[in-house]
Amino acid sequence: MISAKPTEHLTGVTIEGEYEDLYEMVESIYRMTGLEEDYDDCYWGVKNRLLGICYDIRHAFQGDRNVKLVDNGANDELMKWHSMAMPQQNLHYSVEVLFPEALFVAFSVQELYLPASADYGERARKLQKKAEHPRRFVYKYADYIRDQAMLGMLSSVILSAFAEVIGDEDFEKVMRLREKSWGDEYAYYATQYVDKCNIEYLKTAPAKRKDKIRIIAKRLLKKPDAYIRLLRNLKSASREYGCSIHELQDPRLEYPDNIVW
Repeated sequence: MISAKPTEHLTGVTIEGEYEDLYEMVESIYRMTGLEEDYDDCYWGVKNRLLGICYDIRHAFQGDRNVKLVDNGANDELMKWHSMAMPQQNLHYSVEVLFPEALFVAFSVQELYLPASADYGERARKLQKKAEHPRRFVYKYADYIRDQAMLGMLSSVILSAFAEVIGDEDFEKVMRLREKSWGDEYAYYATQYVDKCNIEYLKTAPAKRKDKIRIIAKRLLKKPDAYIRLLRNLKSASREYGCSIHELQDPRLEYPDNIVW
């Protein structure tokens, strides 16, 4: 079972689980996002951010991030009953993710489900036969159901950590806003805005982060004027340089070398 909790200074969330939990999450993300990079994909930005978290989760279960031992409930009485020697602790792996980054993924990931369904099951096999460039992989439809559940769990634990920070009343207000804005909100999303939110949040004093992350969450759900201006500038630059907006970077958006979680 994967869990998430706010970090000590509210910088982000710590995503934690056992080896198999995190391994399966990575596999589900890979299948749901596909393995071919295409800037013309309307959800390229969402997939790229999800794969960024996937990268950290993969390194977590490989032992490159945080590890700790946790009690698993085994005791002398249980071992005697089953006539079996049992370990009394399990190894948990974890990794920290910035709060705005994690929230963006939690809010946007559901929009991947329907378009991704073309990569699974009989529909995918039929499309593969008709396509001039056949898909490299076709997954079972049962995998599609499982992958939705896995990504839904990832979103839910991130949102639970968010609720822990801002409180149930404010959390409900934010989620009501999400319900009102539901649609193709994250198609062709300029995720440079997520970087802007990340860096703005990192510059916020820990004592003020509770209010700040609530404000940022609302911005990620309902595009503010600042996002509209950013998107307009990116589109103008992409026409000038003949590239996708996703290939453009703002040199002023610099992450600190060290992050205090």
